[in-house]
Amino acid sequence: MMMITKQIIMKINVKKLIIILFAIFVVVFVLAYVYKRATYVSVHVVTDNTLITISLTELAQFDGTDDNKPIYIGMNGYVYDVSAGRDYYKVGGAYHYLAGKDSSNELNLIGGDIIARKYKIIAKLGE
Repeated sequence: MMMITKQIIMKINVKKLIIILFAIFVVVFVLAYVYKRATYVSVHVVTDNTLITISLTELAQFDGTDDNKPIYIGMNGYVYDVSAGRDYYKVGGAYHYLAGKDSSNELNLIGGDIIARKYKIIAKLGE
């Protein structure tokens, strides 16, 4: 009789443990989703009020098609110099479609945190 009682208690504890682990998983998943959906802010602090403003037309000239020019990406009102990752952003590169334009929509879904962490802001993005 004592063994049956211990088995019932263990089954109840296992069920509680499974429920708790599932709840933790759901909370972590929701937090990760919310974090990824957030708008990313650059870790490169911009204190210089003398940043130039680059228009979308000017930005288009730095799309990775010319090996002699830097490669720029617009995101959340700023322009980032991604030339250090030229192989990714040049023609034929995996992320060429982001270069030379305002890629805020794409990068706020995924990858914007990497751009903000890795690359320097070189200008403000104008109209």
